[in-house]
Formats: sequence, C-alpha cells, structure tokens
Amino acid sequence: MKRMLMLLLALVCLCNGAKALAEEKERETVALGTKGELVVRIQQRLKDLGYYAYKPTGSYQAVTRRAVLAYEAAAGAQQDGRLTPQEQDELFSGGATRAPFAASVALSFTAQSSYFTVTGELWDWSEVKGALMTGEAYTVTNCATGESCHLLFREGQNHAHMVPAAAPDGQMLTRWLGESNSYYKIAVVVDVGDRRVAASLQYDNTTAHVYFQGSTSNVLNLADREHDSLVRRAAGR
Repeated sequence: MKRMLMLLLALVCLCNGAKALAEEKERETVALGTKGELVVRIQQRLKDLGYYAYKPTGSYQAVTRRAVLAYEAAAGAQQDGRLTPQEQDELFSGGATRAPFAASVALSFTAQSSYFTVTGELWDWSEVKGALMTGEAYTVTNCATGESCHLLFREGQNHAHMVPAAAPDGQMLTRWLGESNSYYKIAVVVDVGDRRVAASLQYDNTTAHVYFQGSTSNVLNLADREHDSLVRRAAGR
C-alpha cells in the first residue's frame, strides 16, 4: 500500500511538472514586431524603471527594443532585445534593476505654438487610406510654423505609417519634435491629391505616425484623444 501511494504521488508530481512546462511554453517571448496588451504592460514597466520615456503603444518596435537592451545591460542579462517568459517574471519582480539616475537631464521639446498659420479639412481615415499610395511622397506642413517636409507612405491599418523621403525631411521632423522623444504630437496638414487634409503627427526617429479623422492607435485599436484633438485643431475647429 505504501509503495502504491508513493507511485501515485510521483505520478501526480510528474503530471504537475508536465502541465507547468506546457504552460511555460504557451507563454509568449516578446520581441521586435510583437503587439498587444503584454507589450503595453512591458513598456509601462520599463517606463517605471526608467528605461522607457514614452507613452506605451502596445507595439514592440525600435524604441522599445532600445529600452529592453538598456534594461538587459543594466541587469547583466544577455543583450538580444528579446524577453522570454522567465525574463518577463524578472522584469516585473520587486528586485528588477532600475536605470541609473542621470546626473543631468537634457531639455526636451517644447509644445507647438497654439497660433496656426495653416489649416486643412477633415477627411475620414477610411477614405484617406484608400487615396494614399505605397511609396508615394506626400507634403506635410506644420500648422504652427508653415514649414514642410516630404514623407513616404509605407502602410497603415489604424493610421498612416510614413518615413522621411530624404535626410533633410528627417531633420525637419527632428526640428519639430526633438531628437529623442516620440511622446510629443503636433498638428499638421497633409497634401493628398488636390486636398489639404487635417492630421496629427508623432515621430519616433524611425517612423512618422500620422493620424487623420477617425484614425485609431495600435493599442487594441483604441482612439487616441490627443491625436483626435490635434486633428480637429488642424482643421481650425
């Protein structure tokens, strides 16, 4: 009887171990290109620890990867920009390594002027995205300064993803939004065909995220109130 009980106990332990291993395999390793609620939580945690200075987007792109690499370096972990389930547990633990305090803090970009010299018309994103052509360059004008740059349309489901057409265009975006902070957004107008369309622009030093009326964010397809407000302002509302 005793031997049978020991065998049953061993079988239960084996089953529990197999179940735990299966659950561990089902958990997601987060890396470049991953999207969803888990990425939002990771970005917020990195922000709390001092590695990520921007608004969580739910999309793991270059800016998030740099934050993860900085965290891995500080924690003495392998620097590959990937967070396995075990590494996620460590990130969310009370003993997670915090970013060292900077001795000096660079001045950040200041807000866009409230006086607009340029405005456009409201045009719904459901129609705008059908008018934008992949690889085509579009003129984007800062509503406050009247300065313009050219951005190439790459793709977009919830809003337009665009990139600078040439180096001077990237420099202009940096002039508008700063070198290292993708949190800020400004009101712009985009020339689409013969229409000047009200929009809102955010730039992460790699991709320009351009919102029009009815655009949504990559975070669970939710609306971004700040972008929506700037779109209306770009239309003179």
